[in-house]
Amino acid sequence: MYALIKPFIQLTFMQKGPEDLPASAMLLWLCVIAYLLVGLIVALPFYPFQLAILQTGLELALLAGYTALLLSWRGVPGRFNQTLSALLGVGVILGLLMLPLVYNLRGAETPTEIPVYITVGYLVLLGWLLTTYGNILRSALGLQTVAGGVALAVLYLMLAAIAGEMLYTAIMP
Repeated sequence: MYALIKPFIQLTFMQKGPEDLPASAMLLWLCVIAYLLVGLIVALPFYPFQLAILQTGLELALLAGYTALLLSWRGVPGRFNQTLSALLGVGVILGLLMLPLVYNLRGAETPTEIPVYITVGYLVLLGWLLTTYGNILRSALGLQTVAGGVALAVLYLMLAAIAGEMLYTAIMP
């Protein structure tokens, strides 16, 4: 089991790139399932079950589409399985680390009720996610610097936030 998880831990610490993963459809599907499960667990404190499923599915579809678009734009669509597997695997690991913070936010009604360590921890993990996603995108797209990859990761995060808000307002009265 550790042999399966170890490459994703190395990706999370930016010791490896997506090219170090096998271009396996089976690995990609395992990552998709794990991402959906962790995403659902992270979303449940904030959304009703059906909306949490839709939210998680939307994020997965956006990440897959965004990754495919970027790889196609750079002329390297053959890197899709490895790149998406890397992004999903890192999302799973950091999502699991984020769970205690998310569940501490569950009861807060106002921002003043959120302890500072929760806010700082969340921001650190968010920064770590963006940096790691940026490193994966830099490597997959052949960009010169991590900054270009981080900018693309921030763009994805903004698109996901906008799409999530649109989904929420469309479904919730």
